[in-house]
Order: sequence, then structure tokens, then C-alpha cells
Amino acid sequence: MAYTVEYGLRRYIDIIREKHPGTIGEMLKFQVVSCDEGKDDYVLTCKTEPWMCNHYGTLHGGLCATILDQAMGMVCCCLKKGFGTCTTVQLEADYHRPLTAGEDILVKVHVVSVTRSLINMTAELVQPSKPDKISVSGSAIFFYKDDDRVPQL
Repeated sequence: MAYTVEYGLRRYIDIIREKHPGTIGEMLKFQVVSCDEGKDDYVLTCKTEPWMCNHYGTLHGGLCATILDQAMGMVCCCLKKGFGTCTTVQLEADYHRPLTAGEDILVKVHVVSVTRSLINMTAELVQPSKPDKISVSGSAIFFYKDDDRVPQL
């Protein structure tokens, strides 16, 4: 079977659930919705829960940034066969409208560029009930390093 990023993402999410319970990556309960490797577009869902809210009842801004970082980081780790270590070098988040808990969030990730060691991405957080309304958008640069200590997919 030829390696695909979709296969890598699904396996990566399984590894987080199996071997790293209680971590933020596991608690967000990511699932793969679609992968268009030709366009470098990846869509994931993320669960939301009341504990993620601020006192206004909307998702905490820092948690929104965490969702962006975690989703883009997972895609980054799976872009190359096998996978390595991805470290966030820069992360920006722009807040357009609030997100509410209780509804899954769509996380739309786009890979802008990939070099030997740097990967540039953008992402958007959208609620399925308002698919044309971006709630949070962001961009990030990741440092990628092959790491033979990381289990191969």
C-alpha cells in the first residue's frame, strides 16, 4: 500500500488515543473528514465540551489557538512518509466570531509550502451550523525533523 497523508493522519490520531490518553491531542477527539492531497487541503473535526469555555460561554481564545496548533501539527507530522517531530516556530490566530461548545468544529488546514525542514500552513475554524462563517483563522510555521524514535506509520 502506498503511503498517503490521510492514512498517516488516521494512524497518528489512533496512536494519540491508544498511547497518550489525557493529553490535549486526545481530549480534542480529532477525526479526519477529508483529504485532498492534490490541493494540500485537509479537513478534521474536533469535539467541544463545556470545560473549554470562558465565562461568556464561548470557546476560550487560547484553546482555539491550541486547536489550530494541534491540527496543523498533526498534518505537518504526516506530510512525509513515516513521521518525525514537528515543532511550532510561529503561530498566529485571528478571531472573527465566537465558537460555542456542544457542536463539533471543522478545522480546515491548508499546506502553503514544504521545504526540507520548514512547513508553512494556514487553517480555519468553522462551526458546521455556519459553514460560510469563519470563526478563527490562523497561520503557522513548523520545523520538521525526521525522528527515528517516533513510531513509523
